[in-house]
Formats: sequence, structure tokens, C-alpha cells
Amino acid sequence: MKGKNGYSGEEHFSGGEKRSSVLRKPAAVRPTELLRKLSRAAAALLSVMIVLFCSSPMAVFAQGADSQAVLTHVFDDAGLLAESDAERLEEICLEVETRQEIHILMVTTEDTGGKTQQDYADDFYDSVYPEESEKNGVLVLIDIGERELWISTAGIMRYYLSDREIDDLLDHMYEEASAEDYAGAFERAAEDIRLSIERGISTGDYLIDENGNVTRYRSITPVEIGLAAAAGIAVFCLVFFSVRHSYQKKVKSDVRGYGRVSDVNLNTDRSVLVSRHVTTRRIPQSPPPGSGGSGGSSVHTSSSGTSHGGGGRSF
Repeated sequence: MKGKNGYSGEEHFSGGEKRSSVLRKPAAVRPTELLRKLSRAAAALLSVMIVLFCSSPMAVFAQGADSQAVLTHVFDDAGLLAESDAERLEEICLEVETRQEIHILMVTTEDTGGKTQQDYADDFYDSVYPEESEKNGVLVLIDIGERELWISTAGIMRYYLSDREIDDLLDHMYEEASAEDYAGAFERAAEDIRLSIERGISTGDYLIDENGNVTRYRSITPVEIGLAAAAGIAVFCLVFFSVRHSYQKKVKSDVRGYGRVSDVNLNTDRSVLVSRHVTTRRIPQSPPPGSGGSGGSSVHTSSSGTSHGGGGRSF
């Protein structure tokens, strides 16, 4: 007897005995399960390929972005600084900015584009910090093309760095710049700036503009605040109790009282000019207190209308 697959389902033996047996096909793998395994393997392989393909470009991009984001205070346009020096100077600028809220920019250039070092430094600072709230800072410039050093101050730094202090700062930079240690020159400048901030502003610090007008820095001390508060309280109490007393006072008036008020006395007083003698003398104009000392800062107005101080020197 043949089954559906063409094979016989009966076997005959020598003794005439017939035994029936059923032949079964081997178990086959289901197509859906096979497709599922293949799809999982393909997805895993594709994921690995995507990771390998994207990891290298993303790392390079992130590294490039970090290197660009680091140097936001050091602009080495003349290529005078090594990369490690520029990064170290950047950290110094950020530290002063974080602790003192004072901006420091360090700039090198070979060409100021026809501008003076003063105009170039002022305009550069104003372009980086155009907002009025960001004006407190200083820019240190090394112009290798003209071999000039320049310091530009803005905001509160005009008071912190007087003309004499800028001269001292340039003296310190001169030694390093003349030896072509430009990173060292910037470091000396940053140290002098930090020390000037720590010293603070004295009562003798003032600004003098191109027209000779003097502007002094005025700040209210805690003692003055306390005295002003005490005086205000005292005046308030005096007025309050005076008004209160006037309302509580009983005034008795009668006809005689009105009569006394109505009395008027007129007196005649006559003065006669006999002679006149006038004496005149010239009063010499002296400089304001503190002028001529170490606290004066010469200021000027940049092309953007911002007031700057500063000074420079050849090296």
C-alpha cells in the first residue's frame, strides 16, 4: 500500500507476517520564525554599522566645537601664542571674569587696518561687548606689525587703572614682549589687572576727559547709609510729634487777643551812602583735590560713543 507521498506503508517478512509502519517526514523550520531571526540579525548589524560610521565624525566635530568655544577671550590673530599658552591665558581671563565680573580680552595683530592702536583696541572691545552692562573690562593689545603695546579700559576699569598704573603695567609687559615672550607679557598684564581690582577705588581716583572735565567716582558706604537712615528717622519723629502737639494744644482767644494781633508798628530806617571803596584780587584756580596724584585717568570717546581710558608704548 502506498501513502500519499508514494512510499509503501506495509512491510512483508519471510514468515508471511505483515507489519504496518508509518513513515514521517523530518520536522521543517517554519518560514515566519526564520524570517524573524534574519530580521533581528540584520537590525543588529545595521546598528553596529551606524555607530561605527557616526562615532568618528561626531567626535571630530565635538572636538572642533570645543576648541572654538574655549577661546572667547584670547584672539591670537598674529599667531604669536602656542595653543597651550592661549588656553592657559583663556583660563586666567575666565577666572577674573567669574570672581570679579571684569572682562579681560587679550589680542594680537599684525595689521590694525589703518587705525591707531587706541582706535583698534577700543573698537575691538566694543565689538565683543556692545552692551552697556558689559562695559566693565580691559583689552590688552600686542601689535607685532608696529611693535606697539596698548591697554584699553572701559567702565569701572577706567577708575581701577589710572594713568600711572597703566604705565607700570606697560613697564612689566615691555620686559616680556622685548624678549618675545608674548604669553608672559599677557600674564604680567593679567596679574597687574587683578591686583588693581583687589586694591579697589580710592577717594582720589577720578576721570579727566579731553575737555578737562573731572568726574569722580562716588559710592555710598555702609556708614553713610546708616547715618542717612538715622537722620531720616529723627526728622520723621520731630515732625510727627510737633504736629501732634499742635493739635492737642488748646488755644484761648478773645477780643483782646484779636486786638493785639491787629496792632501794627511802623518804623522808619534810613541809610545814607557816604563813600565806596572796592578791592579786587585774582583768585588762582587750583586743580581739584587729588589732581596731579596717581588716581587720575585720562579718558576719550571711541567711534561707538563709549568712554575708554588707556595708554600704550613701543617695544
